[in-house]
Amino acid sequence: MKKYKGELMNSIRLIVTDLDFTLLNEHFELSESTKEILSRILESGVEFVPCSSRPLSEIPQWLRQQKKIHWIVTANGGLIVDNQTGETLVSNTLPASKAKALLTLAEPMNPHWSCLIEGHLHSHLAILDDRKALKIAGSYLENILKNRIWESGKDFLDTLPDAQIAKIHFITSRDFPEKKQALIDLLSQEKGISLTSSHPSNLEILHPLANKGDAVRWVMQQLNCTPEEAVACGDNANDLPMLQAVYHSVAVANATDEVLAMARHHALSHREDGAAKMMEQLLGQA
Repeated sequence: MKKYKGELMNSIRLIVTDLDFTLLNEHFELSESTKEILSRILESGVEFVPCSSRPLSEIPQWLRQQKKIHWIVTANGGLIVDNQTGETLVSNTLPASKAKALLTLAEPMNPHWSCLIEGHLHSHLAILDDRKALKIAGSYLENILKNRIWESGKDFLDTLPDAQIAKIHFITSRDFPEKKQALIDLLSQEKGISLTSSHPSNLEILHPLANKGDAVRWVMQQLNCTPEEAVACGDNANDLPMLQAVYHSVAVANATDEVLAMARHHALSHREDGAAKMMEQLLGQA
């Protein structure tokens, strides 16, 4: 097993990373090379935490099976889950009544929504009806067909009055960015929520306290870890709070200009296992 200088000097103790378009490849999978690197990192004793907008049910199974991964951050920081017990340790969510009001407000503009409830995304069937226009195909389509709960409309929330919604996720068309901006303009007037995005074609509504930065700070507190001892990797706007929370901020080559501008380190793209290779490089140089 490869030894890292960081293991001996204890200079890097925590690595957190986004998944889609960062750690996962263009097929939304962990490559074999990335798995090998992550296995070495876990064996070295460095804490590794996936930090994703995905629900727990859509976190790659390989990660969930790793006994040395103690925490998984989902819903853009809205939920922190114990990977061994499944217990939710941190929860910042919206009530069902608030979620339905937001869906009602936005429905004339965009019916392509999902609500994250208890680790599963409940998605409007309009997403499947309009999948060609939304450019949903291939492995992504296969994944959502397998993992989502499909709803005919927002009224399903009336049957779950006590449900806590970790996020609302709107899909928009990449061909019409002005429609996404109009949705942002509409929803930004609402109180008691925050808006973020993990991809040019989506918009996510969260509890005001739900963000990857606060989630990473919670993990660092559990480990008594300083920002200088932590690495974070990301590609999009929702990753900025996480990257700002640590010293070793990493942007993959396919990241947005904003992320590239603020990151301390630049890695190869997600198609080239850039995040995993940079993790290994930083541990070797520590």
